[in-house]
Amino acid sequence: MDLNEYEALIQQANKFAYEYYQLDSPSITDSNYNKIYTQLKEFEKKNPLLINPNSPTQIVGNIPRNDFSHFKHKIPLKSLSNIYNQEELEAFYKRLQKQLNRDHIELSVEPKMDGLAVSLHYEKGILNVAATRGNGVIGEIVTNNIKTIKSLPKKLKSPITIEVRGEVMMRRSVFQKINHLFVNPRNAAAGSLRQLNSEITAKRQLDIIIYSGIYSKINLHTDMIKFLSDQGFPVSPDITSCQTIDDVWNAIESIEAKRLDYDFDIDGVVIKVNQLSDQDLIGETAKAPRWAGAYKFAEEEAVTRLEAVEFQVGRTGVVTPVAHLKPISISGALLSKASLHNKDEIERLDIKIGDDVVIKRAGEVIPKVVRLAKKNNNHKPIIFPTSCPCCGTPLIQLDSEVALRCQNNNCKDQIIEKIKHYVSRNAMNIDGLGEAIIEQLLDEALISHIGDLYTLKKEQLIGLDRFAEKSADNLLAAIQSSKVCNLENFIFALGIPYVGAVTATILANYYQTIQAFLDAKYTDLCAIYGIGDVVAKAVQLELANPSFITLVNTLINQGVSPKQPMKHKEGLLAKKTFLITGTLVQSRSAVESVIKEHGGKIISSASKQLNYLILGDKPGSKLQKVTALNEKGATITILSYDQLMELINE
Repeated sequence: MDLNEYEALIQQANKFAYEYYQLDSPSITDSNYNKIYTQLKEFEKKNPLLINPNSPTQIVGNIPRNDFSHFKHKIPLKSLSNIYNQEELEAFYKRLQKQLNRDHIELSVEPKMDGLAVSLHYEKGILNVAATRGNGVIGEIVTNNIKTIKSLPKKLKSPITIEVRGEVMMRRSVFQKINHLFVNPRNAAAGSLRQLNSEITAKRQLDIIIYSGIYSKINLHTDMIKFLSDQGFPVSPDITSCQTIDDVWNAIESIEAKRLDYDFDIDGVVIKVNQLSDQDLIGETAKAPRWAGAYKFAEEEAVTRLEAVEFQVGRTGVVTPVAHLKPISISGALLSKASLHNKDEIERLDIKIGDDVVIKRAGEVIPKVVRLAKKNNNHKPIIFPTSCPCCGTPLIQLDSEVALRCQNNNCKDQIIEKIKHYVSRNAMNIDGLGEAIIEQLLDEALISHIGDLYTLKKEQLIGLDRFAEKSADNLLAAIQSSKVCNLENFIFALGIPYVGAVTATILANYYQTIQAFLDAKYTDLCAIYGIGDVVAKAVQLELANPSFITLVNTLINQGVSPKQPMKHKEGLLAKKTFLITGTLVQSRSAVESVIKEHGGKIISSASKQLNYLILGDKPGSKLQKVTALNEKGATITILSYDQLMELINE
């Protein structure tokens, strides 16, 4: 790269940064922006005298918007340097060892939320000012908008003066309700927080995770997170204290393995020196702290040909376009289909059948078309249907939606999707009822809706494709066993628009019985934390629908018996605290889940309040700390994995 190319690349990178920070509407992916950023850094490393001060490597964030009041951060909010592989991680650790002049450095690892960074200032325990990162030095005051976040305490449990920093984000379960308005949850959160009208922000149900605090009385980052949690803040989940670089890598792999289990997007993990005094010794550059880094998960992309577009009808009648692709391998899977989202997204991407398109499969289970790669000759426009591709009913578009809908409740494709949803694993978990069998049962007029599943008889199944005596017995047994179910699974299985698994759990925990849920009123629904206006209206609309009530009553009359939500088992683990160190037979997340299911609480560091230390192979310094605490009079019980299981089984 010569100097002219370097200057041109700076202009291009700053344009993309402006779209990301100012417009909340990036035109390229994070991975492609990071490639440009890396090119700039490589040039500047070789040519330090030619560094342009306007380069994004020298700037944090972007200029604050003029339609907000500005706030000067007492301590700049700097961005993190990126780490992309194990080799770079080890190089990062070696730099820390050199800077501190010692071999052992305790690090913390936690998920990196993909949201909008903010700084919150509390005076004597009361939220006083909230500001965005802005350019790192000057941010935008968004106090009124921040106060609409229900999970954020406006008054702390202690009357302390403290600054905390966090990431404002939109949970996936919330984004599903408004994904016709935004491309992804990060853009939705940024656009919603930076509204001049806080009433609009309130309707978007934003959430926040606090990841740090500036408070001189705490010595460790992990202890700080525990302290902030005790004050009522929602804090970083799955934060881990690591004694070796191998521990760090294991923690990264553990978080990446369950990234889809979180109800919010993460794009990597944050690695920090755990000792706060060490952070001060290591210091910072003009742009980023030297004592922290962001390990970024890979976003796999590939280019392939868009060969056709199919229009599918979902269980709520929404007609969605699905891209048929020239088969291509991404993340070890051969893909031939991808999501195209909706009509507006297709127009924004400016793609046609026959073009080459970029496919991405990062955190998403379903791959999606993210942008145009190349226009080809003889490409054809994507034409949306005016009538249902299944039943021919004219499609409608509601005022508040981009999506087209078929309103025929007897549409075969809708019925198939409703039954598929009802029998799915997170719903009634009826194994053996795939799409082909559901379609066959409909074609043979053995069923016409969900309730008919419970009237099926063995003699009706024998002789159908894929059915012998044993397979018929297995299916009927699965249908029969589904009658005893949890209330949250049953509510989710009913397929109410905007009610996903998380929302169904919230409703089940609030109403406790199916009859109480059927009697729910709109005003009561709106008062439930996590249930917004859109969900409340959707639930109320279904509860007022005679067909819906008939279906629920039919299922109950046929023996479906939803149980009240399970409470934590009140056994030996109830109200006990647990800390894990070393490598266990089962994964750490699995062991933590078992402890929580039995009423135990997982904490992040050793203290006198700890009840049990679960000891695995190659334990870290937590064992030494617990031993020292016991020598000073604490009564912390140390258990192996097998002893923990024996304790639970008692």
